[in-house]
Amino acid sequence: MAKGRGGVLTSQPYKHAMKNIKIILLAALAVLTLTANAQTKVIAHRGYWDCPGSAQNSITSMQLADKIGCYGSEFDVHLTSDNVIVVHHDPTVDKTPIQTSPYKAIKKATLKNGEHVPTLEQYLKAGQKLSTKLILEIKKQKVASHEDSLVDETVAMVRKYDLQNRTEYISFSGRACERLHAMAPEAKVYYLNGDWDPQTVKDKGLSGIDYDGKVLALHPEWIKQSHDLGLAVNVWTVNDLNDIDGFIKEGVDFITTNKPVEALKLARPLDR
Repeated sequence: MAKGRGGVLTSQPYKHAMKNIKIILLAALAVLTLTANAQTKVIAHRGYWDCPGSAQNSITSMQLADKIGCYGSEFDVHLTSDNVIVVHHDPTVDKTPIQTSPYKAIKKATLKNGEHVPTLEQYLKAGQKLSTKLILEIKKQKVASHEDSLVDETVAMVRKYDLQNRTEYISFSGRACERLHAMAPEAKVYYLNGDWDPQTVKDKGLSGIDYDGKVLALHPEWIKQSHDLGLAVNVWTVNDLNDIDGFIKEGVDFITTNKPVEALKLARPLDR
C-alpha cells in the first residue's frame, strides 16, 4: 500500500472507491439539475394584479410578479395611430380605440390603481431593474401593415433597452409570430391561438405552444409531441388549483395564471 502526498493512502481499492463516489455524486448532480430544469415555471397573467395597490398591465403588477418570484410577467401591447406602443390588454382605453387614436387621446387615462396606462418604453425602463422575464404579447391589429410596424418597433425597443435575453414573445397572430421570428431569430416566440399542431409550430421555427387549457385538455398528446420536437409548452389562463396541479403533473413547462402565489406553491417540489 503506497502513500501519496501528505501521507494519504493511494491503494487501488481506495482509488476505485473514490472513483465510484465521484460517479455517484455526478449522477446525483445530474438528477438535481434535470429536476430543477423540469420544474414548471409560473407566469403572472398581466402581472400580479389581484392584490391591493396593483392593476392589470400596470408597472406595479410587473414589479410584484418579480417580488414573489414568478418566472415571468405577461403583458400586452398595442400601437397607436401615431406609432406609440402602449401596454394595455383591451383594444380600447375608456372607449377610445387605441389603434386609430393618437397617443395624446389616451395619455391621461388611468388604471384601477391610479397609474397612467404605460407606454412600452416606460414599462421596459422599469423592467430593467427587475429579474423576472418579460412575456410580451403582440396584440392582433386590424391592419396588417400596422401589425408589422408594431412587431418591428417592439423588437427595436427591446434591443434599445438591452432586454433581449429577458423578453419572450407571444401572439394569437400567426403573422406576428412569424415576423417576430424573422426579426429576432434569437428570441423565444410562442403561438397562442391553439390551431397549429406541434409539428406546424416547429416547422415555422417557433419556440413552442402557448395554448388555452381547454385546447390541451382536448389534445393532451400535444404536450409530449411538443417535448419530443424540442418545443416548450405553456398553458393559459389556469386559475383552478386542481387544474394547475394537473397540468404540472402532465409536465407542462409554464403555467400562466391570475393566481401566481398559489401556483408557485404547487410548482415548487419542496412544497408538494
